[in-house]
Amino acid sequence: MKRAFALVLAFLPCLLAGCGVGRTTITEQPGNYQYQLDEAIDVIDIDTRDALGTLVVTGVEILKEEPFEVQESDGEDEDGETIYTTVTYNQIVQIFYTWSGSKALSNSNFSVWDSADAIGRRPEGLDPAPDYEALAKRDQSSFVVALKNPGSYLDIRFTYNILQIRPTARIRIVM
Repeated sequence: MKRAFALVLAFLPCLLAGCGVGRTTITEQPGNYQYQLDEAIDVIDIDTRDALGTLVVTGVEILKEEPFEVQESDGEDEDGETIYTTVTYNQIVQIFYTWSGSKALSNSNFSVWDSADAIGRRPEGLDPAPDYEALAKRDQSSFVVALKNPGSYLDIRFTYNILQIRPTARIRIVM
């Protein structure tokens, strides 16, 4: 057990720095730049300056706009039992994008915050999972997010290498 812990500690700095586990990526814009809907995001390897692909967030659709409650873990009690709390979500949205690059993207490459700065959650990970029907758009990929606070915008952080600490790009979608 001690050996395994020592290996994890030895490998942790490498994981955090992104060495050997994937590329650290940027765009041509400064790190605090907020891309907009339909704006091309050219993803670049920070070391080699190679172009890795282009991401375009093409739209957002509201799939559900009514309150629903789920149970979320809120720590453990003194006996080690999980404590659950009831949390209300008020909206489910589907975000569409196109990607041209050799590496496949998944919803793990994206994180979403609502306009009250609460992080969105994937509906399939909620308990109970809410009912909604996702849409399909030709030649576009998408992911679905449950939001606590509907608002006038969404902030998306895209990270090409999911082990990278800083996001590759920040996108703001005005609703």
